[in-house]
Order: sequence, then C-alpha cells, then structure tokens
Amino acid sequence: MTAAPQQARRGRALRLVTRLTCLGAAVLLLWPLLPQAGGPKMVASASPFMAICSGIAARTVGLGALVGLAAGAISLLRRRWFCRYACPVGLLLEGACRVGLRRSSWWTRCPPFGQHVALLTVAGAVVGYPVLLLLDPLSMLSSAFGLGGADGLLTGVLAGAGVGILVLSTLLFGTLWCSRFCPLGGTQELLASVGSLAARRRRHEPGTSPSQPPPAGGTVLARRALLAGAAGVGLGLWARKAGATRSGSGPLRPPGAVEEDRFTGLCVRCGNCVRTCPSRIVHPDLGEAGLTGLLAPLVRFNEEYCREDCNACTQGCPSGALRGLDLQHKRLHVIGRARLDRSVCILVQGEGECAACLHCCPVDAIRTAFDKKEYVSYPAIDLDRCNGCGACQVVCPTQPVKAMRVEGIGR
Repeated sequence: MTAAPQQARRGRALRLVTRLTCLGAAVLLLWPLLPQAGGPKMVASASPFMAICSGIAARTVGLGALVGLAAGAISLLRRRWFCRYACPVGLLLEGACRVGLRRSSWWTRCPPFGQHVALLTVAGAVVGYPVLLLLDPLSMLSSAFGLGGADGLLTGVLAGAGVGILVLSTLLFGTLWCSRFCPLGGTQELLASVGSLAARRRRHEPGTSPSQPPPAGGTVLARRALLAGAAGVGLGLWARKAGATRSGSGPLRPPGAVEEDRFTGLCVRCGNCVRTCPSRIVHPDLGEAGLTGLLAPLVRFNEEYCREDCNACTQGCPSGALRGLDLQHKRLHVIGRARLDRSVCILVQGEGECAACLHCCPVDAIRTAFDKKEYVSYPAIDLDRCNGCGACQVVCPTQPVKAMRVEGIGR
C-alpha cells in the first residue's frame, strides 16, 4: 500500500537533487571569478533550442552544442525531460511559483506561444538569422551574471532584465512562462510531438493495425510549422537586409564576429564575451548600432587594446556569433582599420616628434612616410597588415580627438 507513495517521494527527491546539481554546475561555470574562457558557453549550449537554432544558422556544431543536441534527442522520447531534470532557470522559477503573490490560471487558455517562437526561430536560422534566439532562458541566466561587472546602472539593469522579468511573471502568474512562452520548453514539446507521431505511425503501418486510422496530429503540426516557418523566413530576410544596410558604417565587433547582417540575430546577449575579456574593451551596445543591436557586444578602445596573446572572447560564445579562433587565426581577423586624422596628428602638424603608434603596433602595419607635396612626415598605415587591434589609438597622445582611430568596415 505504501510502495507507490514511497517510490513517488524517491522520484521527487532524485529530481530535486539532479536539478540542484545542474543549477550548481551552471553557477560555477558562469561565476565571473573563475579563470576560464570556454566554461560559460557550456551553460547556454546545453539548451536544445540554442543548439538546434545556432547550429542551423552558423552552419556548424561546436563541441558544447553536442550536449544540447543530446538533450533534444532525449526529448523525442521523454516530453520536457530537460525542463524536469536539468533546467536551472526552471528550478528558480519553480521556487518563485511556490511563494507567488497570487494564483492565476487565465493563461491556460492561451495557445502554446513557445512552440511558435521555436518554429519561427528555426525557420529564421535557415536563412542565417534566428530572430528570437535571445529568448533562450539559459542565455538570460548567463546575462544575469554580468550584473557585477556592468559598466553602469543601465547596463546592469538590462543584463538582469531577462531573468528578472521571468521571476516577476512567475510570482504574479505562476508557470505562465514555462508552460506557454518558453521557447526551450516549446522546442521540447515539438520534439516530443515528432517522436510520438513517429511512434504512432509505426504502430499504424500497413499490416499492423488496419482497423484503426492513421494519426492526424501530423497535419496540425505541419500547418503550424508552415505558418511559423513562413513568418520566420520573412523576418530573417528582412533583418538581414537591415543589417547589410548598417554594415556600411561598420560597428566594431569582437574578433571572430560573423557578418553584420547575421551577427545581431546569432548573438544571444549572454555577456560571456564581455565578462571574459581581460582588457575590458568589449561592452554591451546601448543603441549605437540600432535597436536590433541592443546589448550586442561592441569594441571600444579607451585604455586598452585587443591583445595579440588573448582569444578569450572567441572561446565563450555559445551561438556562433563569434567564431572560435586560435591565437594564430585571431591575429589575422580584422576588427576594423586604423585611420589617420592628419588635422590633429602631432607629427603632421609640426608640433613635435611623435612615433608612438609606430612603436606600439604589434603587426608592424605602421611606418613613417614623407609627403613631398606638403613636405611633412606622417604615419603611413599598411591596410593589408592592419587588423584593427586598437593599440595605435590607445597610445595616440592627442586629446580629446585621437589622430589615430580604428574605424569599422563593412562585412
């Protein structure tokens, strides 16, 4: 008589221990004090939603994404397995639900928006722009760990806004997010539907059970995929066109960044590149590259440059927005191009001798040249060698305008 309740209690205890272990592992990987570059990306990469969409959009699957794909494969057989046993955000929201300010179930009549978001994002990924990939809850969790190192109050608020909104909505409306809006949960629901549909079709193959009609669930799933897919492709193509228009101004992105017309869609604003950069030159965009680029990483050369012995930011990206580069290939990646403003250059204006940019360039892309027409010496930049590391801009002594500046290039 007591065997079933005891077994249920053991199952709940095992589930709780597993989820606490996953939450602890996520905190350790994301903790900004730990000396690792590739560890933080393992958290977001474990999401099946992230692994599938980023793999399609980036046309490659990294080692970390294999965990997410494996979790997706299990979801074919066990509905919402990842939510039940592994999702650290789900555990946090379940705790918030238990202390909720009120109970409301009006949302039970809402359609499964999470599934639509997942389908729309996958369709966008096919054309290279997964439009709503940044709604992945594990990416939001990663972003929240950037609060401590935020540049200012606004940056900190935006970094923690994702998880904050999820917790607040759970306090007010219970499991609204997890049940109806989460694209990670929606991805698992879709995978489970595909798995169960395939299993039912096998049971209804000719000669196995002729008295029963084949399942009709595939029609509903196909119609839903068609509508969301068309919307995702349309939004993805529109966003890529808008990104191509912006790329003429060329915002400075971290090393390894994909083309600008794909970057803002692939970037999930997890903040890993910002936190792992030892030079502190990577910052979240607060609107410089337009609304679609909000919180995506930008490079600013204020007091430090992109060091030739560092590739940390390229190792922490879970979505493929920043390609993983070894040091040799990282040095060859072009962030931008150095440009000389002769109107403020000390050497050109004859205000003194200066060779700061020439001596600091780590790729020997700057030499002193002589303009016979104007009869002045000036720093000449070899654009075939310059990778836009920013060393020349940092050491340039002119103030407040730098004579040597790194400008973005169209990609």
